[in-house]
Amino acid sequence: MLDERFINFFEKIKLFKEEQKKQKQRGLNDYNMVNVVRKENAEVGMHSNVIYSLIDPNGLHYQDDLFLRIFIKNVLEINDFGDILSVQAEESTNENRRVDFTIKSNNYYIGIEMKVDASDLENQISHYYDDLKEKASKDSNQEVIIYYLTKNGKDASLNSHNNKLEYKRISFENHILTWIENCQKEVKNITNLNEAFENYKDIVKKITNKYEGRVMSLKNELLKNEEYFELAKQISEAFQEAKNEKINEFKNKQINLIIEIVEEKKLQFINYLPKNWTAIDVFSELSFRIMANEKDYLIQVFDKSGYGQDVDNLKKEVILKKLIEIDSRFKSVYSKVYGEMRIDYQNIEKEEVNDLILKLIYLKVEI
Repeated sequence: MLDERFINFFEKIKLFKEEQKKQKQRGLNDYNMVNVVRKENAEVGMHSNVIYSLIDPNGLHYQDDLFLRIFIKNVLEINDFGDILSVQAEESTNENRRVDFTIKSNNYYIGIEMKVDASDLENQISHYYDDLKEKASKDSNQEVIIYYLTKNGKDASLNSHNNKLEYKRISFENHILTWIENCQKEVKNITNLNEAFENYKDIVKKITNKYEGRVMSLKNELLKNEEYFELAKQISEAFQEAKNEKINEFKNKQINLIIEIVEEKKLQFINYLPKNWTAIDVFSELSFRIMANEKDYLIQVFDKSGYGQDVDNLKKEVILKKLIEIDSRFKSVYSKVYGEMRIDYQNIEKEEVNDLILKLIYLKVEI
């Protein structure tokens, strides 16, 4: 009989799932329109466009340079930035490369290179620095700083800068999330802007593995309760054991089907069923092994002398051709077999298995 603790635990889970469903029906959900339109890891289509639309003082948010000033403070961490002269996305360099963002003041010329999933290009950071340095020398001779923005603040690859310059590492995980949250504080009473920041914050949390969803989480409930956590662990272990038994039972059923066919034909075979794997070797002019896996049969053809030694290459060429004529799924895999194929259980009936075995039995080896 099941321990009363487990009965109570299952009842708690049932109530939890019911409450979770009610929360979703009341409008507490994980829907994000921005995420529907763009993939969360898209650098240009998602992050470049969203960030630029917010730090652009002339953006449709109509907040002037409010979000940009917070960006300078929270992300760039500069206190003496000075008067802002320009903010640009995709600024072209003298080699027709593009810097994701540039922000220029009378004191600084900032280049920001963003990498969500893409790889660094050769000399990318070095080139951006040299290009902005040349432009700054023709302007107000501003200090040039290159920022490297990634999910978690990792280093840029060596081939992008060759240790020739210093750059600053910034992250979505810390800097961008802090910026978003501080921007939200400023526009908490402007519904559409607050919601826009909330949507983007969820996306940033997803790419940095911090997103937990708005709907109550079973994982969090288990973490809060030591007893429930231990019970869940025991259930998980018992489930894995039960699953393995079910799989083995199913595999035995599949191999017994093959044994039944082979016995009807009074063929010589070795049954490996009592051991750790579910297979039989059938001996005719050639030998073939049929192994029952979780989802398919694996069929291998080799010499009658047994599996384990490399087969003759000339002989293999001839036999493999005949195997492919029997079934086009046969292919050359490695040196110990003439050919092998897999058959999904869902794609074959007993009669087809019977027919295939017959063809393998009567396969003649003529070189």
